[in-house]
Amino acid sequence: GAKALAKRCGISTMDAKHVVATCPHCQKSPLWSSGVNPRGLKASEIWQTDFTQCQLLKPRAWLAVTVDMYSGMIVATQHLKTDSKATIQHWLTAMAWLGVPKQIKTDNGPNFISKVVQAFASKWNIALVHGIPYNSTRQAIVERANQTLKTKLEVLAKAEGFTSAIPPGDQARMLATALLALNQFPRGDETNSPAQRHWATQALEEGPRVVIKNELGEWEQGWRLVLTGRGYAAVKKDRDIKWCPLKSIKPDLH
Repeated sequence: GAKALAKRCGISTMDAKHVVATCPHCQKSPLWSSGVNPRGLKASEIWQTDFTQCQLLKPRAWLAVTVDMYSGMIVATQHLKTDSKATIQHWLTAMAWLGVPKQIKTDNGPNFISKVVQAFASKWNIALVHGIPYNSTRQAIVERANQTLKTKLEVLAKAEGFTSAIPPGDQARMLATALLALNQFPRGDETNSPAQRHWATQALEEGPRVVIKNELGEWEQGWRLVLTGRGYAAVKKDRDIKWCPLKSIKPDLH
């Protein structure tokens, strides 16, 4: 980044910012990389999928978890192991709930990069994007969903007197109850539930005019707001779409 370049080369931060802004190699990276994870402009465009262990659900303690990155809808299924068969079974269930996505982001686990899973994705015209194994930064949204879901299961289990494990006969019911609570009710300070966002009218084609702050700290005109979320937004100019923090956007009053 600009700060590292300034320190290494002994130049001012402003000069370093100009170098970064005009360097064609630097521009291959997203302009706003800190805290902004592109989520798609409509439901079932981009998913994140991960496997996580939940000891309350032994012996089928593996949960496959998928999050729709636009709506926040969560789908989870139980499995004995994390193989290709479990991955495909999970995605078929998620597709039945959410529709067919355009892209699924995963880590580089062997189940996600196997030939049979690649063939499944190709059959459904789904692009698979792989990150680094067990790297929660690339999979931050689904990692949070993992913890949220397991916490909800713990609360439900405790309410029914299950402390160390949920009896196998009650596991499907409690998993469904947890997903119902997370998908059908608003989370945090949100007004709509994930289910409402998922099935609502999709993102605006042309929103209000805004200006955005670029890497040089200058305000650029000519952008229109497409959608907003918690701390982030998508803006559009012609066919160019950028994702940026809300603090980098303000109304264009000119």
